[in-house]
Amino acid sequence: MADSDLVYPARTPLQGARIWLSGALPEGADEAAVASIRRFVAGFCDRVFADGGSIVHGSHPSLRDLILDRARAFKRQTGARDRLTLVYSQWFVQHPAGDPPTPDAWREDALVYQTPAAQDDGEASRRASLRRMRDWMAARCDAVVAVGGRWWGSDRARAGVPEEFELTRSRGLPCFLLAGLGGAAEGFFQAHPGLVGRLKNGLDAEANRRIAAERDPAALVDMVADQLGRLPLVRGEALGGTSFRILALDGGGIKGTFTAAVLAQLQHNTRRNIARHFDLIAGTSTGGILAIGLGLGMAPAQMLDFYRRRGPVIFPLTSTAQRFRHRLHHLLRPKYSQERLLAELRAAYPPGKTLRDAETRLVIPAYLAASGKPCVFRTPHHRHLPSHGDLEPAQVALATAAAPTFFAAARVKGAVADTQAIDGGVWANDPTLAAMVEAVRWLSVPIDRIEVLSIGTTGSPFTAVDQGRAGVFGWAPKLVELLMNAQAGGTHQLAYDLAQGARILRIDQTLPRDLVSLDDVRRIGLLADLGVQCANDPDTLARVTERFLNGIETEDWRTAVQP
Repeated sequence: MADSDLVYPARTPLQGARIWLSGALPEGADEAAVASIRRFVAGFCDRVFADGGSIVHGSHPSLRDLILDRARAFKRQTGARDRLTLVYSQWFVQHPAGDPPTPDAWREDALVYQTPAAQDDGEASRRASLRRMRDWMAARCDAVVAVGGRWWGSDRARAGVPEEFELTRSRGLPCFLLAGLGGAAEGFFQAHPGLVGRLKNGLDAEANRRIAAERDPAALVDMVADQLGRLPLVRGEALGGTSFRILALDGGGIKGTFTAAVLAQLQHNTRRNIARHFDLIAGTSTGGILAIGLGLGMAPAQMLDFYRRRGPVIFPLTSTAQRFRHRLHHLLRPKYSQERLLAELRAAYPPGKTLRDAETRLVIPAYLAASGKPCVFRTPHHRHLPSHGDLEPAQVALATAAAPTFFAAARVKGAVADTQAIDGGVWANDPTLAAMVEAVRWLSVPIDRIEVLSIGTTGSPFTAVDQGRAGVFGWAPKLVELLMNAQAGGTHQLAYDLAQGARILRIDQTLPRDLVSLDDVRRIGLLADLGVQCANDPDTLARVTERFLNGIETEDWRTAVQP
């Protein structure tokens, strides 16, 4: 695709902004007050949707159906289902009363997220669960608008609007308090009139005082939406109501069977194409083999079949004699045939394809043998990055999987010169951090818009306590394992901290030490079975479905190459 063919749609005033609409219809309010709040909510939703933004709401029964109705109307006009995010706490599922959540009925018109219930007892559990839900929303919104609200007159400690408002304000985000329409918002404003000077919404105290006193719903819609449109709410690439979804696949040799089984079972359970639900797929070593296959349109079940059928060919250790012969061979040269692996990869991948043909952005870590520097092979999703678009997928997969001592360094044929590379697992066995940096640095994605599904290849408890006073011979058997475990653990912890934990969902399985090795093809069946079990876990499946495989497919990255 030529640069002249790229499409850059015009930005709208609230392009990609997420506005937390906090509040509810006040209990005991007269019909006029209720009607005013409903008119504001309907008009404000329509305006935010039309201006390119999205609404985040805590699924309060008194306003939820109205907001859903406006989202449904917008969907009929545009087909967009990502402009409304409804969040609810599992606590209300466990303690149904009145109007319990029915998330399956909402998903046709909105993104839906469930936050876990706290394990305390009674009222403490309810409050702690609500706090978790509010923290989740506060971490994912760009501004808050508070209207109405309950409990101010009867049980002020239960009033949600003040807590939600202060939670967002403490994060330094723009806030709007619509006290003129009554409810807890009015009571909170009257109790704290000085708030109008500390709302960080770009308006002075007098202007915020006018908003707080305004009673005309239509006027309030214009006042708040106009000012939101003037603020730099989204820093980086606007993403609508969806997150920038990353799939990160660890390295691990034949243990990639576990990863392939997880992916295959998730796609089977959800009936949704995994590759089309991620904005970027990163994979290292065996994870890189999987990532490239997914990007080229292969189904996860096909990749799992590749591990089952061709794994014993790539790692031919099925007899005692073969295992002994390979151990001797391994002392002086790479343990396995690079040519055999390359031939199997070429046979598995669709013929005639290059990285440019991938349906999804790809990030494939490797390590340059000549310069001793980390390398990332990638789809050409940014004009200022070295172009790997014309590279053969099988050669890139071979490079990222060329584990030292197992395979020789791989040569990747370029337009000008060949590149010699080894396994990316030496610096990014867990590619999560590399993928996040790619998204922030080169794709201009705000860090708070990133959600990562990270899938491991099973792990075992590792300790070096017995090597503390060892010399060369004592360390030698464990040194490589120590370095790989240390960098993978450190990388995952850094990524976890950057993403504030909740934005990374990790699927993995801890196994007894020495049960499975990188090349033990005898465990392929066990690894596949464990992967299926992990993907079938109800809690895991629910979280994957809500956050990643939610039916909203990503745009074609080739129409959104960064300038």
